[in-house]
Amino acid sequence: MNIAKLIEKGEDALKKKSFDYAIEILLQAVSFAPNSREARELLRKAELKKYEHSYPGKGVVAVFGFPARLGMLVAGLGKKRNPEGYMMACEKFLTKDPKNKAVNLALGDAAAAAGHLQAAILAYETVAEHHQGDVSSLKKLGNVLWKAGEIRKAHEAFDRAVKLDPHDQDAVKARKNLAAEASLKETGFETARSSRDLVKDKGALGKIEQDARLHRTEEDLATRKKDVEDRLAKGETAELLVELAQACRKLKQWDAAFAAIDRAIAKEPQNTHLKFARGDLEIDRLEERRMDLMREGKNEEAKRTEAELLKVRTRELRERVKAYPTDLNLRFKLGDLLFEQGQVDTAIQEFQQTVRDPKFRSDSHLRLGRSFKAKGQHDLALRQLEQAMDGQSGMSERVKEILYERGDTLERMGKKADAKVEFGRIYEFDISFRDVGDRLRKLEGA
Repeated sequence: MNIAKLIEKGEDALKKKSFDYAIEILLQAVSFAPNSREARELLRKAELKKYEHSYPGKGVVAVFGFPARLGMLVAGLGKKRNPEGYMMACEKFLTKDPKNKAVNLALGDAAAAAGHLQAAILAYETVAEHHQGDVSSLKKLGNVLWKAGEIRKAHEAFDRAVKLDPHDQDAVKARKNLAAEASLKETGFETARSSRDLVKDKGALGKIEQDARLHRTEEDLATRKKDVEDRLAKGETAELLVELAQACRKLKQWDAAFAAIDRAIAKEPQNTHLKFARGDLEIDRLEERRMDLMREGKNEEAKRTEAELLKVRTRELRERVKAYPTDLNLRFKLGDLLFEQGQVDTAIQEFQQTVRDPKFRSDSHLRLGRSFKAKGQHDLALRQLEQAMDGQSGMSERVKEILYERGDTLERMGKKADAKVEFGRIYEFDISFRDVGDRLRKLEGA
């Protein structure tokens, strides 16, 4: 079976808006290639496009999805012996309800257990996109991305989980271990090819990566630190000093960690990655302090630390953008931080760069719309928000954000009837989105 031809036929049917036929063809493709990310992405896109304007209600799914649900139950009896069969049963159900949380999670679990990591990633990403706020799906996503070797994306998933639930210790530990394994952190993972930019000896790197997973307890970490110190006594190198800094960071021995990384920089002053690692260490320490202050109920001090953290993150991202000016991922993150601090014009400059990348296009147009709105340039804002809608389907969180910004902009322009239409489109699908209900009631009473 030529999977590429099936995918090509499915994509062609999707372009022609023959959604049922596209779904039929792409189901065949994922049946023959369970781990094909491309086929599953197209399949989910076709399903969402089919229900773009009228997503089936629970009653409809209950009736027409019953055969598929029954198929899942039957296949589930033998899913350990035939995980691919169970995955197909899940996919058939999802043709009726592609956003279904429980079924996407079941699909992801079965795919992960069978080693079909790309299939699992897509399933968990679907839940994360359409059920924002679900910490368990983000943790599952992070774990499978980690297993697939996608360290930066795994860290991002756990970072989102921690922001939703700062007290989830599994997510907190995973995020820290991922940061250590990559030797870079949130603001600059993509600037290095890998942690091998910091550690040249492959044998030493393998040991560090293994230790990032295994050395979890304080006693283990102390033993690890002693081992590094013993090797340093035989000859000091920048690579060993980086290991020592990592060990001290995990033990929260911040002064010792900074001393070690500073000694490494002194040995290799031209190594920008060492300087980035120092910046990441500073961010780590501020994050830890902010969390400690919040736990102690010292909210005012926590806010001041958060403001300092924001400045340090911005400074570090500026340095990375300076070093890697063509990295649009870095520019996108920098734009967000600049906008958050009210530096609207400089944020616009970054988003005008990132809008060229298809990966960031829609989100960049959305942020440009917000930025122009903040400047009172409402016509420009609406033009950007219109472009942000290009290629969007269904009522995703992104679409809701775009519609909300359009409604807010139109209301500021005095076009209350038009604003009411935009807010109403959101309200029809998600009554709890932000303050859309209050906005509608206010406009209706105007």
